[in-house]
Parts: sequence; structure tokens; C-alpha cells
Amino acid sequence: MTIIREFLSNFTKIKRTPIILLHLLLPIVVTTLFLVYYAYAGYHIIPDARLFFVILQIGYPIFVSIVVPILIHLDRNISNIQNALGLVESRRSVYLGKLFFLLFLSAISMIIYGLCFYIGVHFFLDISIIHFGSYFVIFYIFLFSNLFLYLLHVPIAFRFGSSISVLSGISGTIFAGYFENAMGDKIWPIIPWEWGVRFLENDFGFSSTPVFPGIISLIIITLIVLVLSLLWFSRWEGKVIQE
Repeated sequence: MTIIREFLSNFTKIKRTPIILLHLLLPIVVTTLFLVYYAYAGYHIIPDARLFFVILQIGYPIFVSIVVPILIHLDRNISNIQNALGLVESRRSVYLGKLFFLLFLSAISMIIYGLCFYIGVHFFLDISIIHFGSYFVIFYIFLFSNLFLYLLHVPIAFRFGSSISVLSGISGTIFAGYFENAMGDKIWPIIPWEWGVRFLENDFGFSSTPVFPGIISLIIITLIVLVLSLLWFSRWEGKVIQE
């Protein structure tokens, strides 16, 4: 029940914060700008409109690195954090409640991205490049591939704040773009920031690289990070390294 209470409490906390706009309005703006650009000139540079989702995945670490600290900052008053951690029945429930809330917002955001893209390519660009059922595959790729990012940035945001989180997000995006090469073809399964990119490229037929090693790595690494983050949070004293 603590997980549910923590999950629901965040709806009240995010009022009058940028989090809602980032998850509801940003997908509309980003998708619209991409489709307008693609319609008028982008198709000369971007051969397939589906690359929108690949580009989105490459940049997603930066988005996570911004959103997570905003939510965590609402609880980051040092005394409040320490008092709250001393009163709750289970610290792990607090952690999981926030994690599930962030994943819920991410899922809503991806649904909006998919709807906007579907409407744009079918009704404005008048092209059919993705079957409706494929959007479910894209949704699950984003959801599960980016779970690692949230597991990474929640502890970082609690312990170090927004600056380190954003720097980590920028580094993740650089990694995701940098390993789009021959070297990345060999080692991408152990590069978490590259998972979603490779899964999408394979699903769209842009790459024939087997994804099974990446799926196994995703499961193992994500579970390890989940366990480690839960153990850390259960022992964390609430102290924050000031920025």
C-alpha cells in the first residue's frame, strides 16, 4: 500500500511544475516540428520518417536526466527527506512508488508521441510506413529499454542533484550516437544507452544485427541495477551532496 500511496501522492506534488508540460506538450511540439521539417526539406537528409523514433531514442537520456531531478527536487529538502525516510514503513516502497510514477509518465508521453506521429504521417504527409500494430512494439521498446535510465537517474538525482544528472544524460546521448558504428555493432549489448536504438533499427529493418544478446543484457543489467539501487536507497541516510 505504501507504493500506491507514494505513486498517487506525486500527482499532487507535480501541480504547477514543468513535469506535466514536458510529458504532455513536448511530444506534440517535437513531433510537429519534425514532421514539418521532414515534409519541406528533411526527406532529402532523412530517408525514412521512422528515423524519428531512432533520433528520439538517442536523445531520450537527456530528457530523463531533466525530468527525474525535477520530481526528486520536490522531496529534496534535506530535513524533509531525512524525516520522511525515518517515518515510512518501507523505504523500498517509496523508491518504487516514484519509479513507477516516472514510468507511468513516460508511457503516457510515448503514447502521445505515437499518436502524433501516426496522425501526422497518415493525414498530413499522406504516407503509410508503419502498421498500427507496430506502434505497440515501439512503445514496449521505449518502455523497457529506458527502464535502466530511470534506475540510474533516480539515485543520482537523490544523491547529487540536477547538475550531475543532466551531465550523465548528455553523456548517455553521446554514447548512443557514438556507438552507431562498426565498433558498436560488436559491443552494443553492454551499452545500455544503445539498447533502444538497436532494437528500433532492427524492428524497422535498418539493421540486421541480432538483438537477442541485447535482450539478455538488458534483462541482466537492469535487474542488477534495480537491486543495487533498492539496497542503496534502503540504507541511504538522506544526505545530499550540494551542487
